[in-house]
Amino acid sequence: MEVDGVEENNVKNYPDGAKFVNLKAFVNAARDFEVTHSESAVNMMTRNLGLIASSCDLSIFSAGRIEVCAFFSSLWRVMREARGPHWAGVAVLARASTEPSARHALTHTYKFMPILARLLSDTVSNEKKIKLLTVMQDISYGIKISWQECYLPSLMKQLTEWITQPMTEPQHRTIGHKSLTVLVNVCYGNLPAIYALMRTVDTKNFVGHLINLKDGGYGGVEVCRLLLCLSNSTRGSANTRQPDVTHSYLSCSMKTFNKAIVERDPTQLLHAYTFINDLCSDSDIKSFVLTYPDFSTALQESLKNINELCKITPTDMAEPETSCLQHVLKFITVLINLDLYSLRSLHCQLVCLCMKSARNCLPESLELFAAIVSQYRDEGTLPRELTSVISDGLPALLVPPALEPGKAGLQWLQVVGALCESSDTQERVLHEVTPDSFEDTLYAVLQYTSQNGPVGVETGAQCVVLACRAGLALAPLSRHWEAAFSRMLAHHQVRKLLCSCMTSSNGTRRKQMLQIIKHHYFPVDQMNQIFGESVHNASDISVESVSGRVDTDSESVWAERLAPSQELAINSLISRLNEALQAGKINDIATSSAMELYGYKLTCLEQRLHSHAVTLQSATEHTASLQHALALMQATNTSQQDVLYTTQMQNEKYKKTIEELHKQLEDAEKTLQSFRAKLAGERLDKENQKDALQKEFRSQIANIENEMKAREREMEERYKHLELDNRSLQKKLEQQANKNSELASVLIKFEERVKHKDKKLEEAAAAESALRRDVEQKDNMIKQLEKTVVERENRLYQVTSQMEEMKRVQEMVAKLMSKSTSTPAS
Repeated sequence: MEVDGVEENNVKNYPDGAKFVNLKAFVNAARDFEVTHSESAVNMMTRNLGLIASSCDLSIFSAGRIEVCAFFSSLWRVMREARGPHWAGVAVLARASTEPSARHALTHTYKFMPILARLLSDTVSNEKKIKLLTVMQDISYGIKISWQECYLPSLMKQLTEWITQPMTEPQHRTIGHKSLTVLVNVCYGNLPAIYALMRTVDTKNFVGHLINLKDGGYGGVEVCRLLLCLSNSTRGSANTRQPDVTHSYLSCSMKTFNKAIVERDPTQLLHAYTFINDLCSDSDIKSFVLTYPDFSTALQESLKNINELCKITPTDMAEPETSCLQHVLKFITVLINLDLYSLRSLHCQLVCLCMKSARNCLPESLELFAAIVSQYRDEGTLPRELTSVISDGLPALLVPPALEPGKAGLQWLQVVGALCESSDTQERVLHEVTPDSFEDTLYAVLQYTSQNGPVGVETGAQCVVLACRAGLALAPLSRHWEAAFSRMLAHHQVRKLLCSCMTSSNGTRRKQMLQIIKHHYFPVDQMNQIFGESVHNASDISVESVSGRVDTDSESVWAERLAPSQELAINSLISRLNEALQAGKINDIATSSAMELYGYKLTCLEQRLHSHAVTLQSATEHTASLQHALALMQATNTSQQDVLYTTQMQNEKYKKTIEELHKQLEDAEKTLQSFRAKLAGERLDKENQKDALQKEFRSQIANIENEMKAREREMEERYKHLELDNRSLQKKLEQQANKNSELASVLIKFEERVKHKDKKLEEAAAAESALRRDVEQKDNMIKQLEKTVVERENRLYQVTSQMEEMKRVQEMVAKLMSKSTSTPAS
C-alpha cells in the first residue's frame, strides 16, 4: 500500500516547509530504490540520511506532519530490504528518538523493533551493537505487544545470551546492560514477550543469574523490573505486592539513585526514575510504597551530591550531566507527588534546588516547584519558612521562558496555576505576571504542540486546562485578567481543545473540565459558542484505538500440503497399523516404518509452523503498513481540519463583519439625509451672510483707499526730508573718512613701536630665564655643599666622640696602671 504519496501543493501550505527538504529528498530516493534497486539510489538515501541525522533542529521529527509520516514510512520499507541503508537509518532513529513525540510514534506507530531485531547478531562489531541497543532501548520503552510476534524468540535468545555472558570487558558490560534494558522494556506489561522469554531460557537459572546481578550492584533497577514482570506472570501479582518485596525494590531504587548521582550516570538515573514512577503509578503497589520509611533519609543523603551537580555552569555542563540533572529532578518530583509528610521537612531545600537548577533544566525545575507548592493546596496557605524561601527566587521563576517557550511553557503554566491556588502567592502572581505574557506563552505552547501528534494533543489539552484554572482564579481580582480570560476562550485552538477534553476518554481530564465549567466565574452565556463543536468531535477516533487485524481462521489456505505419493504412503501405513493393532501384532511392525511416519508428521508440522510464521510476519508487516497509512491519513486529516476550522472561523468573522457593515451603512444613510437637510438650511443662511459681508467689505475697502492716499502724501513729504538728511550725512562721512586715514597712519606707527617693545620684552624674558637657571644651579650647589657640610659635621662629631672615648679609655688605663704600680710598691 502506498502511504507516502504526498502532493506538492499540500507541502507548500506550510511556511516552514523548507526544513523538510532532506526528508522529501529521501522519500524520492526511496521510491527510486524500490523501483530500480540501483546503487545510486542507495548512495542518495545514505547521503540524505546523514544530513538528517546531523540536523540540529529536532522539530523535523515531530509527529503529526505529512512529511514526517512519509519519511518514517519510507525508511521502514527500505530498511526491510537486504541492500537498504540500515546503519544510516539507525543513526537517524537515534537522533529522532531524542524528540518525545517522534519517540512515541516510533514505538507505537511505525514499528521499527522487528527491523532492528533482525540487525542484532553476533556478527556485527561491538560499537554497532551498542548503537543498535541504544536505539532499541529508547524506542522499546512503553511498547505494546498483543500477540506472539515472529521476531520475539530470536530477540529473546540474543538478548539473554549477552546478559548471561561473562562481563570481563567494559564493552561487554555495556552490551549486557543495554540488552537487559531492552529485555525489560519489551517484557514490561507484555505477556506474549514474557512467554517467549520463558520458552527461551531456563527460568530458574535465569532468575538466579538476575539476582546475582542485582546483588553485585549491576543493573539493580532493571533486574527489579524484570523480576517483577516474571513474578506477575508466574505466581500472580498478589505475591509481588507484599510489603517486604516492594520495600526491597524501593531500597534498590534509592541505592541506585544515590550511586548514579555520584557517578553521574544518566542511564541508571533514567531507569531509577522509570521504575519508581511505575511503582507509584500502580494503584495496588502504591499503598505499600507509601509505607516505605527511608525516603526522607535517602533523599537527604543525596541532596549534597545534587547541589554539587547544580554548581556547574550551563556552558561547562556536558550533555550527560544535563541529562543526569533532568532525571534527578523528575525522580524527586515523583516522590513529592506521593504527598508524604516525612518529606515536607525537605521542601525548603528542594525549592532552593529548583532555583539553582533552573538555569540548566528549566522545565524539570518548574515542574518540581509546582509539585511542591501543590502539596499545600488543601491548607490554602504556605508555611512561613517556605514562603520566605520562595519570595527570594519567585521573580526569576515567574519570568516566562524566552527561549523555546513551547518546551518549557507547560511547566511554567503549572507553576502559575499552583501559585494561584494559594492566597499568599496570588498577589505575587498578579504583580509579576502580565496577562499578555501569560497569553503569549500559552499560544506558543499550543503552536509547538500542534505538530506533535497524539502526545502534542494531550500536552495542549493539559495546557488549556491549566490556563483556564489560572484565569478563573485571577479574573475576579483584576479586570485585565478578566479580559485576558475572555480572549483565551475566544481563541479557536483553545475552544477546540476544550471540546476535545469534554469528549475525551480520560476520566481525569473530563473531571477537570467539569470543575472548570461549574465555576461561578465561567461565562455561561458563551457555553454554546465554546462547546458548539463537541458533538462533531465525539466521533473522532484516536490512533491507539485502531489496530490492524488479520484473519487467522484461514490458515489452511496458507498451509502447504504433502505430495500425493506421500499422502498415499501415510494412508497405507496408518491402515497397516490399524490392522496390526486389531490383530495384536503391533510389535511385529518395523521400527523404520514408525520412524518414517513420525518423520512425515514432523515434516508436516514444521511446514505448517513455517507457514504460520510467514503468515504472522506478513500480517505484522501488513498491520504496520496499515498503521503507517493511518498515521499519514490522520496527519492529512488534522491539517485539513485545521484549515477547515480556520476557514469556518474566518467565515463567521467575515459574516459578523458584513452584518456590522450593513448596519453601519444604514445608519450612515440616515445620517446623510439629516445632514443634507441641515446643509440646505445652512446654505441659505450662508448666502444671506455673504451678501451682508460683501456690503461691509465694500465700505471698508473705500475707507482703506482714502487712508492709503493720505498715507502716500505723508510718505512723499518724509522722503524729501530724508533725502536732505542723506546728503548732509554723506558730507560728514567724507570728513570722517579723511580723519580715519590720518588715524590709520598714526596707528601703524604705534604698532611698529609695540613690536619693537615686544622684541625687547622677549629678550628680557630670555635673560631672566637664563638668570633663573643660574640661580637654580647655584641653589642646587648650595644645597649640595650644605649636605656635604652636614655630613662632615656628622663625621667630625663621630670622630670627636671616638677621641673622647679613647681619652676616657686612656684615663682609665692610666688609672689602672697607677693602681697597679702603687700596689706592688706598698
